[in-house]
Amino acid sequence: MCGIVGYVGQRSAIEVLLKGLKRLEYRGYDSTGVAYFEKNQIKIQKSEGKLSHVENFFKNHPTPIAHCGIGHTRWATHGKPTTQNAHPHRAGHVVLVHNGIIENYPRIKSELVAKGHRPISETDSELFGFLVLDEMNDGHRLVEAVRRAFLKLEGSGGVVVMSEREPGLIVGVRNGSPLVAAIDPQGGVMIGSDAQPLLEYTKEVYFLENEDVVVAQADGLQFFELKSGNPVTRLPQTLDWTPERLDKQGFPHYMLKEIHEQPVALVDTLNSILDRAQSDSFSLASQPGADLLRQAQALTLVACGTSWHAALLAKYWLEQFAQIPVNVELASEFRYRTPVLKSGHLVVGLSQSGETADTLAVIRDLKKKGIKTLGLTNVRGSTLQREADACFLTAAGPEIGVAATKTFLAQLMSVLLWAGTLAPKTPTRDALFTEILKLPHHLKSELESESGLTQSCQSAAKKFLNAKGFFFIGRGYSFPIALEGALKLKEIAYVHSEGYAAGELKHGPIAMIDDQMVVVVLVPRDHWREKTISSLEEVKARGAKILSIGSALDDGLANLSDHMIQIPDLSGVLEPVREALMPFFLAPVIQLLSYELAVLKGTDVDQPRNLAKSVTVE
Repeated sequence: MCGIVGYVGQRSAIEVLLKGLKRLEYRGYDSTGVAYFEKNQIKIQKSEGKLSHVENFFKNHPTPIAHCGIGHTRWATHGKPTTQNAHPHRAGHVVLVHNGIIENYPRIKSELVAKGHRPISETDSELFGFLVLDEMNDGHRLVEAVRRAFLKLEGSGGVVVMSEREPGLIVGVRNGSPLVAAIDPQGGVMIGSDAQPLLEYTKEVYFLENEDVVVAQADGLQFFELKSGNPVTRLPQTLDWTPERLDKQGFPHYMLKEIHEQPVALVDTLNSILDRAQSDSFSLASQPGADLLRQAQALTLVACGTSWHAALLAKYWLEQFAQIPVNVELASEFRYRTPVLKSGHLVVGLSQSGETADTLAVIRDLKKKGIKTLGLTNVRGSTLQREADACFLTAAGPEIGVAATKTFLAQLMSVLLWAGTLAPKTPTRDALFTEILKLPHHLKSELESESGLTQSCQSAAKKFLNAKGFFFIGRGYSFPIALEGALKLKEIAYVHSEGYAAGELKHGPIAMIDDQMVVVVLVPRDHWREKTISSLEEVKARGAKILSIGSALDDGLANLSDHMIQIPDLSGVLEPVREALMPFFLAPVIQLLSYELAVLKGTDVDQPRNLAKSVTVE
């Protein structure tokens, strides 16, 4: 999940590297570094902490003339986040950056030490440089040396390498962790672990396949197969993201900007998944994934983190409207089990980045066993899109804030559209489609209202800023949102928070309740309301502070609460439809509440500690 960028061409390499790393900080920010050719020597500048440390060095020193270099922003796996462990790493004349884990590093390290090499860092990554160095000392050129060295590794990852013996040449290998390449229209080549640092220069990008070797020089790109070394052709893809969408656009944080972008994300996702030219309410645009869904007799949804919460909601919707059996599994657990999957079973992997290691492992393993697989991701060209039998793409646009917001809502829109597509044609199905079309407008109005969600969440954050901890509870459709609310608060505000199905409080967790705890009760006006209110009364009797999130028309709820955040009621809508759509209003509330608490506590909202956007390692 580290960020990698490389450049060789006519521009200032250091400027390109620093700009690119800025775009990739969401992938890791424990330490940062760049390596660049100054004449025929490679110089390295790196530091623990964020990119600003390296940027400040170049601000205070003359920027060297350099046209070839590589950079890295790290999320620590092996070794503490120190300058010594920061990338790039040097092994003699070889310098590299790496993303991933070398699983057989103990054996490799012992062999290298026996040969007389002396690694200076705690990382597994540094060892690869010595493997390349040995291959070059045996007479191989850099490209062949990198290829041979990489074949000695076990595990998944990506690496980008330079050598002082071959100035102006960058070699990259992809095996699991993503790598993207592009040709600079002004002359040169760029490489990144994500397309975002490349978009400022071109929208035509090459997504490397697993076991691809990319060779970058100022005059162009070449691709080779890792195992054979034979040349291979890769075709570019055109991305529709723009550099402007990567900026904050006046918001103090990316997270807040992306919360406010959710209405547009819903509209764009709806339009990308449905064929709006058809007369049927729910008509999926023609693509292989639509056929897999229609043919499925049962679904197993696998995901991690926020995507798992989206999958839990998908289960409610698919079973309610499509009446199809659905299992929801944590990918990190499911991949090590022996699941029983019968004929007609479709396994769906949900991943916002499309690079989540555990989810990809499930998809790969089941494909080998002949099980049909489907992906849902927000990133075109991602590994999930390429490796699943078919894939749906959400259209949330680039999400820079590490804590997922608009990609979560776009996932919810996608799976709800699946449920509507598979549902029998009834008046309820037609009503559901009608109200889905209105959703983005309702949400936009709430987010932009001066006296709406934002102000109410700010007031709640101030009121409960010093609470010892938070419990989020809900029933039915609100239960997965309660889990997501607790996760968001932990992620960005570092506050103790737990999410529960409201009916489970009495089975142990209620022992934690006292007058220092805040219970966030998700209680829209649905058929679970009375049961949820009973749970509210139980914790209120134990002294808990009550922060409720519910219908603006629910006066009884307001009277029971220390503070209430009101959401639209969608009055007059069929009850099954009204209930099903409430998560689209509850989710922005718990996002804003977490955001406002994090701002008041002074945490780094967009780059929370110990986290990274894309989890590409186990």
